[in-house]
Amino acid sequence: MKVTPISKTLADVLRGNFLRIPRFQRPYDWDRDNLTEFWMDLKDRSEPEYFMGSLVVFGDQKEKNLLSLVDGQQRITTVTIMLSIIRDALEKYGENGPAAAIHDLIETRDLDNKSRFVLEHDPADRFMQQAIQARSVDRKVKPEGTQQENLSAAYRYLSSVLDNHLAQELADRKPKIVEYLKHLRDCLLQMHFISIELDNEDDAYLIFETLNTRGKDLRASDLLKNHFMRLLPARTKGFDTAKNLWAETMEKLNSVTVSIDPDSFLLHYWLSTQFSVSKANLFIEYKKHVKKVNARRSLEDIHESASTYVRCMAPMEAKFSKEEKPLQASMNAIRIFGVAQAAPLMLAIMNRYEGNIISLKSTKNAFLLIEKFTFQFNALTQSRGGGGVSNMYAKLAQRTMQSDTAQAFASVVLEMREKFVERVPDEDQFAVPFSRIMFRSNYTRERNLVRYVLSKIARHYGMPDELDVSLMTIEHILPQSKGDESGDHKDVGAIGNLTFIVEKLNGKLDDKSFKEKKRFYTTANSVYLDEVLQGANDWDADMIAKRGMHLAKVGYEKIWKI
Repeated sequence: MKVTPISKTLADVLRGNFLRIPRFQRPYDWDRDNLTEFWMDLKDRSEPEYFMGSLVVFGDQKEKNLLSLVDGQQRITTVTIMLSIIRDALEKYGENGPAAAIHDLIETRDLDNKSRFVLEHDPADRFMQQAIQARSVDRKVKPEGTQQENLSAAYRYLSSVLDNHLAQELADRKPKIVEYLKHLRDCLLQMHFISIELDNEDDAYLIFETLNTRGKDLRASDLLKNHFMRLLPARTKGFDTAKNLWAETMEKLNSVTVSIDPDSFLLHYWLSTQFSVSKANLFIEYKKHVKKVNARRSLEDIHESASTYVRCMAPMEAKFSKEEKPLQASMNAIRIFGVAQAAPLMLAIMNRYEGNIISLKSTKNAFLLIEKFTFQFNALTQSRGGGGVSNMYAKLAQRTMQSDTAQAFASVVLEMREKFVERVPDEDQFAVPFSRIMFRSNYTRERNLVRYVLSKIARHYGMPDELDVSLMTIEHILPQSKGDESGDHKDVGAIGNLTFIVEKLNGKLDDKSFKEKKRFYTTANSVYLDEVLQGANDWDADMIAKRGMHLAKVGYEKIWKI
């Protein structure tokens, strides 16, 4: 491997070369913090010369002045956006000559005298070219996908901070504004880089991987993308199946409001199909497993699993049939509990269901088991279980993926039940934290958990499945103004003092006595009475505690019994 380090300014890099962002690179992803640091570093710089780190590039075998960026593409993209903004600002103030000179560093002509952008993506990014780099930008072009949204956000932010700085610091003094814009231009173009130039693309893949497994900021997902791109080169110009599959996978993970970490998805996918591994060693194991012979199938499997994973992690944003609603409810409950460890098993079960290996009934029963276990083990007693529980989920997931028949999966469910029963709390361990589940106006952290528990209790006592609990409001039986905030099972916010009621009565019962309130506690107002509330004639802290412990007993013996 031949590696040639050369000191260059940005002007040296942009003049006489075309820069390509290769297909294995991650999308542009600088956020507001990155952009703010870039701007703050640039705006008040007195001396143009500045060291900007290293660039790693490799030359094209056919086109000698085409360099592909291995490291530094985020910085070069941001600088190109900033140069485009400065160009447009100079033109706005009538400085057409300097604006044209900057544009020559953004778009120039190749040896065939064809117009070409100096920085280009592989494949080309239409938004970057037409909405940012072009001399006459096309405002009708809208960003599509994560990369273009990030490019658009960077362009808007840097344009805004420059405009604000010019307005606040230089007012309408045109000569000073033009002088400042040229100073910014010089600061950008005189940035110094150590340009590390490689001979070929094969070396580039290795350098990319080495750089980003030794303390740099790339993640397992970025490294795995690089690995797939190396093993699956594009065969047809303009059509890159591997890159498209990877991009679609990432877009799918980013398509919901719930934050889904690509590395977590890849970890959970791996755990559902292979063996236990830590996140730190995830890429190492993928690299051992994914070879040229199975790379295409592996990438396709990951691509297909992304949709299933999103369905599990963001169930309320996914489509479920009427018959699948209980399945959706269990998934959402597990999401409320924040149990990431169960994800491999959830993914595996849904894989078997979507592949028509197991029935909807079996799938619902399996997810209900996970829901009941995670409520007791995680949400209630806040047990974590460490590696033992993670390994349990992973092994159950792997056994599920190996189940090619409904009968085989039935045996996995039996094992699942046994494993869960071994770990659930006993009745006393269940009752104490259950009776202290809490919600009040000044303590809302457990709101979603409280709504979940109240919905399960209401269903147990007769609330119809078709009744939408999202339309219910939480009622404090003893008004919050009249109870104590003791922090225990007698607290005015404790579960023993809470029930669902129709929203139209929200706030209208606060000043009424318990006897007056109880007249409204009917099924017509979506209140489904338990034994304690039904038999009560008065209500105080002792009754809150009594009902809380009663509901805990019902919950342990019936509602969440595994």
